[in-house]
Amino acid sequence: MIPLTIATLKAALRHYDAGSRPYRFIQPRSWYLLSSKGRAYPLKYVYAMAIGRAPGKFNTSEPIRDIPKLGFEIKRERKTLEIEFAKRVASSLKHPKARADRLAKAPRLPKQTIREVVVYERNPDVVAEVLARAKGRCGSCGNAAPFKKRNDGAPYLEVHH
Repeated sequence: MIPLTIATLKAALRHYDAGSRPYRFIQPRSWYLLSSKGRAYPLKYVYAMAIGRAPGKFNTSEPIRDIPKLGFEIKRERKTLEIEFAKRVASSLKHPKARADRLAKAPRLPKQTIREVVVYERNPDVVAEVLARAKGRCGSCGNAAPFKKRNDGAPYLEVHH
């Protein structure tokens, strides 16, 4: 493990900006590191890069405790967008005809909106269509796909291919 210093944290930010993703990336739920220029970075991921330890090997409380000591600002932003998106997917699943009409007109690439960070907004109709077509099977290998429900009841498909 690499000791956390201002230099290792700044190096991690540079590597992140250059596109380096040495660990499996998971969109942060609420905690971000703010750069001196006001850019928001996923707190736990950048901390993992700075200390050379995978994000799943430590608790979020570590970067929350350690990073402000180095003079960096962190910010908590709760994800109401994910809750709203899950509601839109559920609604789209209930109305396949309307979903098909919207899909016919939808752009092929996800909509990109710039907020504090770059957020790729998934199309809930595409997600609903994939869930509906999957019928419990992986499209690649044909094995039964482990469909799950999240705590809020939204459909979730563990993708393995």
